[in-house]
Amino acid sequence: MSTMDQPEPSLGELVGELGADLSRLVRKEVELAKTEAREEAHRLTRAAAFGAIAGVAALLALILLSMALAWWIDQALNTAVAFALVGALWIVATAVAVTMARSAMAEVKPMPVTTDAIKGAVTGERADDPIHRDLTAVNSTHQISDTRRTHKENAS
Repeated sequence: MSTMDQPEPSLGELVGELGADLSRLVRKEVELAKTEAREEAHRLTRAAAFGAIAGVAALLALILLSMALAWWIDQALNTAVAFALVGALWIVATAVAVTMARSAMAEVKPMPVTTDAIKGAVTGERADDPIHRDLTAVNSTHQISDTRRTHKENAS
């Protein structure tokens, strides 16, 4: 039988094939995402382990250096006063670090593109394509302002 003798597939058959192809594509993409997530989790676990080792080593070094500083100050003052001064120094350093951590956490906006897409799916509004966003730098602190119009604003 030649190619001329074969009947052309119907629209229903073409749509069915398209659906099957799309289904296969989605399954493959999900498999790829799972594989990538596993590999990334493995890398993250390894990095966290090395980070923990580095943290313990840094803590031990900090303790020893703090004790050395206290004994060095002890040459001029009472031993208890020297250790109290070093402890007060670390309390000040901790307060500064906590303040900086709080301000950094206030700036965290987890997955804004995904959040926008989910909100759009839940409310029935079309989420904008992230590639075509009109983002404007607000100031020198690198904050970004989203100047897109929502579906409701466009309708009015």
